[in-house]
Amino acid sequence: MEQKYTWLGTVSAPQEYPMEIYKGAIIADDFTYGFDAIWGTQNTGWGNEGGTMSVETSKMDIPNKLEFTWYSLVENKFYTGKWDLDKEKIKDLFDKGFTDQDNGKKKTTYSNFIVGLAPKGRVVLWINGPGNQKEVGVFQAHDTIITKEKAYENAQYMLKEGFADRMLKDPFYETFKPEIRAKIEKEGYPAADIYDVYRKKYNWKPAVILPEGSEWIDFGMTNYNGEQENLFAESLINDTYKQRAVPKFCGFYWRDENKNRYAVWIDSFDEKEIFELFQKLGAEKNIDFMIKVNADNSGASVSLKSEKEELPVTKAKIRVSRKIE
Repeated sequence: MEQKYTWLGTVSAPQEYPMEIYKGAIIADDFTYGFDAIWGTQNTGWGNEGGTMSVETSKMDIPNKLEFTWYSLVENKFYTGKWDLDKEKIKDLFDKGFTDQDNGKKKTTYSNFIVGLAPKGRVVLWINGPGNQKEVGVFQAHDTIITKEKAYENAQYMLKEGFADRMLKDPFYETFKPEIRAKIEKEGYPAADIYDVYRKKYNWKPAVILPEGSEWIDFGMTNYNGEQENLFAESLINDTYKQRAVPKFCGFYWRDENKNRYAVWIDSFDEKEIFELFQKLGAEKNIDFMIKVNADNSGASVSLKSEKEELPVTKAKIRVSRKIE
């Protein structure tokens, strides 16, 4: 008898490119997790989880198909597609699971599928669990025409004249966070192909230099391609150079020689700078993502280091704080 798993689904879309759900499904042999217009506008951020709908089924097969139709508000275009999923790859990741640092270091596994909808009909599928997220499929949808006459009743609002303009331009609808709206007004929408650029990987690993007598505890990262990774204990000790996308956020804890606990959080990079630095070192080289903590634990610096070259990261937002335990 085939093993069953517990999983739900959600949708991700870029903050600058809101997507309106028309219909869709993540399909297993014994279960279909459906999406329709009730999900509304999605732009939680690329790779970020949105809301989920509860289901009565508690254990399902691994899904084998994905189908989705949606309205891209910025492009004023519907996209649709149906794709086969790599069931064996997904099953292997579910079975392998990972250790959850926040749950007593117990073994756990993934619990959500995240369907990412990007401009030009690009679709990415991730699986997600606490502190971990993996890309399991990349697909291409094609544009389609849906008329108000053919749309099902609950989705006809998308076809009303001026709907996209109102959602995009009228602050009353709060489609964008104020800072995202301001950025769009200043710089325009990001290049539509940037979500493919985000997927490019480099052979890198985190490397931390701490004051003498300190102990490195863990390292968590969220990368531009939506993948997440949390290293600690054996996974931190045994970590080596791996194909990873460019980091978007990261942070770690350490203890000083007196067992005081500290944290470094890099909340944001300058996107242009961090990509140019990785590109300069190149995808063929081993890269150390270096974070050096000041001797008095008051701050930190970041650089990318290959065997023959070290490039400083000058525009990252870095926070260092002591944690009271």
